[in-house]
Amino acid sequence: MELVLNTSSLLRSLQLLDPIVSSRSTLPISSDVLIQAREKNTCVLIGTDIETSLRIALPCTVTTPGEICLPAKKLLEAVKELAADELKLRTKDDKAELTCGKVRHTFVGQPAKNHPGMPAYDQKQAAAAQIVIPSDMLSEALTKTVFATSREETRYYLNGVFLTVQKDQARFVATDGRRLAYVARTLENNKVSAQGIIPTKSVHRIADIAAKVKTASVTVAILADHFIMEAADTVFVSRLVQGEFPAYDQVIPKNLPTCTVRAEQLKKGVRQISWVTPEKGWGVRFQFTPGAIRLSAIVEAYGQSEVEVDLQYEGKNLEVKFEPEYILDMLATLPDNAELTVGMNEPSAPWIFQPAGDAGYLYILMPMKL
Repeated sequence: MELVLNTSSLLRSLQLLDPIVSSRSTLPISSDVLIQAREKNTCVLIGTDIETSLRIALPCTVTTPGEICLPAKKLLEAVKELAADELKLRTKDDKAELTCGKVRHTFVGQPAKNHPGMPAYDQKQAAAAQIVIPSDMLSEALTKTVFATSREETRYYLNGVFLTVQKDQARFVATDGRRLAYVARTLENNKVSAQGIIPTKSVHRIADIAAKVKTASVTVAILADHFIMEAADTVFVSRLVQGEFPAYDQVIPKNLPTCTVRAEQLKKGVRQISWVTPEKGWGVRFQFTPGAIRLSAIVEAYGQSEVEVDLQYEGKNLEVKFEPEYILDMLATLPDNAELTVGMNEPSAPWIFQPAGDAGYLYILMPMKL
């Protein structure tokens, strides 16, 4: 195999592949990237950790067709330091020589036949199930929900984001049992209905790819076992979590009294007080009073702290206890200038946090015991 590639294009592709190729897999070849040059003006890079796979097509000049597996992380380290605009990759047997300007590297590779490649799925079924979603919408919705997924292996059906599409409505939901993040968005000209639980690890990859591709929209398909996303010359495939996602709409409280607080001020206040609760399981008391939230925490081994945050509220005093990390996780997905509407419930019932002006985003949080 012999081909000439744009250095920057190869670097961007390897950076997208890097989180996917695995050095801890039981299949050692999965730490390699498969490079295929079968057409005159295109080469293909494929990386996989068996659960997820990514295929990227790159424009290039192919002198001699061929294919080889090369260590992905080592190749990325080498390409990252190259200065010239173009590089040449030439293989002989199971070795690959990379030349770029005055630089020459030789990699020890493996036969392409050892690589699992992309997973098999029904291409016709995937084409019939295609859903077009704006790239920024997909990335934003997944980012605003993925932090709430569960990490408990025994509750595997919560180990991902539940995506359900009903014609013009796409809903993204994640929960770990104590909190729930929900995003609803409107799709244009969609007639497909589908649903599936996308694993947490895959969600991070999808959000990253959707944010970085240079296309206004991506195409996704949800099959019985796989989630497929296509964007420009990129195809991402992930296995789905098998199981039934709980009836989340039943836990969303209705008709709560509300107050309003600036996201930036609440984030600053929680951060200022969280030094005294350095471990999970310790809570911060939130006392809602007209004009202010008084945050307080006492841990005998460390000390105590009190912080006051401005609040738009004229109702009766209410006190509730939240785990600070659960508040900060939600606030990290919002711009600092966002106004946050808080749906206020009893101290033992779920509360709602919602950015003002975004009826499609809800964060439901169960308080801790006072």
